[in-house]
Amino acid sequence: MEIKLTWIVQLLVALHAYPTLGFQHELPRNINQKPTRVIGNVTVIDTPLVRAAQAYARQVSEIFLFNHIMRTWLFGVLVINHNTTLQQTVDLEVHAIGSILHDLGLVLNGSWISPDRRFEVDSAFAATGFVEDQVAQDKADSVWDANRLQLLWDTVVLSSEYRISLYKQATVATVMKGVLIDLTQPAYGVTTTEYENVIAAFPKLNFLPGVNQTLVQLCETKPNTTYDSWQQAFGDAFVPHYSAVGNRIFDIITGI
Repeated sequence: MEIKLTWIVQLLVALHAYPTLGFQHELPRNINQKPTRVIGNVTVIDTPLVRAAQAYARQVSEIFLFNHIMRTWLFGVLVINHNTTLQQTVDLEVHAIGSILHDLGLVLNGSWISPDRRFEVDSAFAATGFVEDQVAQDKADSVWDANRLQLLWDTVVLSSEYRISLYKQATVATVMKGVLIDLTQPAYGVTTTEYENVIAAFPKLNFLPGVNQTLVQLCETKPNTTYDSWQQAFGDAFVPHYSAVGNRIFDIITGI
């Protein structure tokens, strides 16, 4: 219980921290001037690529995970709406796709799952691969150069590491803020009413038990990818004979 409370306190501190963001990408002119639609009482960017990402995530994800990624996106958009600086610095399409596809690595039966990479890395490669496939089929109505793909990759791969991502570019940090709000409470200007509207549209259902079960399965099937990460705690607590000893940076430094 003490460990859980400490972790929650750390998340709450992160919610109320306003770190200086990393080097900002200069947004191409008019890149955010796209059609919109309303989801969960939130006005969001509406491009063929964003719609395709939503459909893909819904197809491959269990409903508890899909609802989480949709809440992450909508909470992030609300954060942007309450911050004029973010309105000028967040790439809305990258933010949308990064939010929607950030947990593909937790779809453990996916063809993109590797035997030797952290789930966040699998998610990042799956997300950028999805975009590249859509672009190759002329299904995207915007330019995706190497810099934009790299921004998407960074956005996804750091979506579970708030101690790093909150100091990255605005797009990266905003996806993380959406995740943090979904795990804790309204913050970064998001009101209780806005928060409740999103929850009503995409209920939490069995989100926490579902994620817990998935992370335990991850530790069972890909233990080498969880050592020395925050996922290790799930293996330590719930997986018989799981041990990270000999596979940690600590072990290298101390010679264990």
